[in-house]
Amino acid sequence: MPMSPLSTEKLNQIAENGYAVVPSCLDAPTLCELSDLLDANHAGVRNLLDIPKVRELARSSAVRSLIEPVLGSSCFAVRGILFNKVDGTNWKVPWHQDCVIAVAERREVLGWGPWSIKAGVHHIRPSSELISRMLAVRLHLDDCGSDNGPLRVIPSSHRWGFLSDKQIQEWPKDNAITCTARRGDAILMQPLLLHASSTARLPSGRRVVHLEFAAEELPNGLRWRDRV
Repeated sequence: MPMSPLSTEKLNQIAENGYAVVPSCLDAPTLCELSDLLDANHAGVRNLLDIPKVRELARSSAVRSLIEPVLGSSCFAVRGILFNKVDGTNWKVPWHQDCVIAVAERREVLGWGPWSIKAGVHHIRPSSELISRMLAVRLHLDDCGSDNGPLRVIPSSHRWGFLSDKQIQEWPKDNAITCTARRGDAILMQPLLLHASSTARLPSGRRVVHLEFAAEELPNGLRWRDRV
């Protein structure tokens, strides 16, 4: 396993609270390459793992050293998305969980669904058990302070499985945490953690490379759309 920047405290925080902020995970050359590749004026991009440089990033020791201590050495990246907030595409994201996975083709699995298509790719809501065994990493290409629409999370909300819209709406938000980050920082997050973000008061661009990882194959011949 690569040398990990995750302390025992960070690992416990991921397990207990569902997230952890890890500083200075990407070096300057990597940040420069990604910044040149991923346009600061673009609102967002799906299917990010189609880009060779992003696939290389997902396989890099810098990223693997964050994921492997949680999911094990057999884990792999299964989805990549670029998030950004700029003038004209500065949106508020309401409280939600990440509940779907991207797959290669449509095959029915008992108890899974509904289906949707995003950017030409089949997505399905799997079991909450499978989602709970995944991990996402948000890699910041720009500083993201309190004015840039940072991620907000509700600690420990990932422990309750899938929540209905009504449950999410009624869930207490008093203990919500704002996760500011500097360029090169990473935020590790359980997909079922309740999270949101406000519009940016200063929409100067806050690019985030969001990579999702799993460590198991899918049932009934269903295949991950990406397996990096």
